[in-house]
Amino acid sequence: MIELVLIGLLVLTAATLYIASQIKSVLLFDRICNAFLVFASLQALFALVSIYAGDNYTFMAVPFFLAYGPFKYYAVNSRINNQFSKKAVYVHFIPSFIFCFAYLIVNEFSFLSEYLPVYNTMLFISVFVSMTSYSVWALLYGKAKNERDNDPLARKLLNFSSALVILVSTVSSVFLIKEFLNTGRVNPIIFSSIFYTLALFLVAVAFRYKVYSFIAYMQSVNDEFDQEEIKEEVNKLSENLSLQTENITAHTIDFNKENEDLHNNEEVISLKTSPQKYAKSALNESMFEVYEEKLQHFFKDEKVFLDNDMSLEVLAEKMKLSKHHLTQLFNVYIGENFNQYINKYRISYSCELLQDNEGEMTMEEVAFESGFNSKVSFNRHFKNIMGCTPSDFTKKKEGVA
Repeated sequence: MIELVLIGLLVLTAATLYIASQIKSVLLFDRICNAFLVFASLQALFALVSIYAGDNYTFMAVPFFLAYGPFKYYAVNSRINNQFSKKAVYVHFIPSFIFCFAYLIVNEFSFLSEYLPVYNTMLFISVFVSMTSYSVWALLYGKAKNERDNDPLARKLLNFSSALVILVSTVSSVFLIKEFLNTGRVNPIIFSSIFYTLALFLVAVAFRYKVYSFIAYMQSVNDEFDQEEIKEEVNKLSENLSLQTENITAHTIDFNKENEDLHNNEEVISLKTSPQKYAKSALNESMFEVYEEKLQHFFKDEKVFLDNDMSLEVLAEKMKLSKHHLTQLFNVYIGENFNQYINKYRISYSCELLQDNEGEMTMEEVAFESGFNSKVSFNRHFKNIMGCTPSDFTKKKEGVA
């Protein structure tokens, strides 16, 4: 029974790692997920070798289940904070190596063999407690930090796996304690089978996540085929802009007149195509929702719009997305280009500054504090969005007061 589960675990981890290798994600969460898959595959291989090496080493790989909780801990941290302390990594994995070393000592010295039932009981209880504790923490911490979540699918899968671990661990712990109290020992085969079956389910959850990511990745690859066509169209439209602006009805071109952006033509000109332009290869709605949540986190929580040098390329790098995906998010899903979107946040922020301003800041200072590079561009965008100049807005505010 255990051998079949281990073989299935090896096959599934290999398939999942292959899919992950095709995606080449740079996200910290994905890298931790890949590390867990490698760890699970090596554990399954080690367990198979241990089983066929003899009875003394049949359960040699069981202590490594104490590392499953730490993997979840770092996965949750990376998903919400996109970072964790590397120095603390080894601390969380120490119990796993201690129990593994103790198992080796107990089996190597015959005079310690009488303590094996006690060791097995302590080991299995420790694994259940560890996995349950980390899973409960993942649920509570993930819920508390939900406002900073940037990947709803990862959150759902982590919550599902945490709930599954808590359920299995609780039921198994009760059964284990009852068996030990009645017989003075536990059956390692039963509980090892439970662990490896649970590991198979956890890898299946990771497989589900990687398949979803792979589908999104393949859609993005298909999008690249249209990229050259879109660029050519942008160039043609920009060349004819000064002569045929009245004839351009199929597309809207926002020409950013800010002098500081003229060095990058792709950034200055934004083509807002109709959704039909991406109909053959657009990302599905679920991926757009994931990307939009990421976008809102960076704008609402980190306030990246206040960076005077913020551009589409810089934002894409911060969000760990391709520039093409980010462009689709703005043009297709949100219905605005990058300049329109960021300027709305900047103007909204400048309104707050003007309302709280008691003559302490000049208009130019308000412009720079809001993320604009010049007072001219600030006035122009403010009037386009608010329908009045910043000075008129201030006068109206003073009149109301």
